[in-house]
Amino acid sequence: MKKTVLIILLSISSLNLFSQLKKGETVVSLDGNYLKNNTENGVTSNHNASQIKNLNLGASVGYFIADRVELGVGLDYYWEKESRTNKLMIGDFYQAEVMDLKSNAYLPNIYIGYYHSIIDKLYLSGKVKFGYGKIKSECSTLIAGRSNYPSESSYSPPPYTTVSQDAYEADLFNVEIIPELTWFISPKVGLSLGLGGVKHTMIDWESENSGWSVNFDPAYWNFGFKIRL
Repeated sequence: MKKTVLIILLSISSLNLFSQLKKGETVVSLDGNYLKNNTENGVTSNHNASQIKNLNLGASVGYFIADRVELGVGLDYYWEKESRTNKLMIGDFYQAEVMDLKSNAYLPNIYIGYYHSIIDKLYLSGKVKFGYGKIKSECSTLIAGRSNYPSESSYSPPPYTTVSQDAYEADLFNVEIIPELTWFISPKVGLSLGLGGVKHTMIDWESENSGWSVNFDPAYWNFGFKIRL
């Protein structure tokens, strides 16, 4: 019985040792999130619908400058596609509008993080990340309509169709505070879950288009894994 207890205690001790994050270690992290959202409103004569697809991927390399304190660099990739449709019918007048907006950006970043041990192999960390890059967007719009006047009317305007396209590029700067859970399933591999966070975003330095967002919705959580080198 004593030998069994001793073996169990030694096993627990060894688990604590391999899960401890120490000064001098390097950790490679990969994470991502994909979200698809559909909305509809209105009635048959005035109907609006939109679909948003959003993809976020991230890779980073962190070095522990002290026990549980990580300093690192990374690269985030952001992609989004938004499609909107609107159908309007008033009497004999009918118009449909379709808009597609595509955006993507590569954001190099630097960050500092702190890991707090909750239980054996499970950590809660807080990370402050600064990212800067260029966001590129393309927008296309199609508008088509017609007016059906009574046959006895002397005036019947022809149907119309207009197409417009636009593309632009702007600076994108982010500051994020990200809480994260990490569970090490082995001495070298861990699973991570980013829990949303607080973000300040600035688009285009000249226009000073900026804003804060606080989002802990599970739909936006990032899932990933870590490799200890």
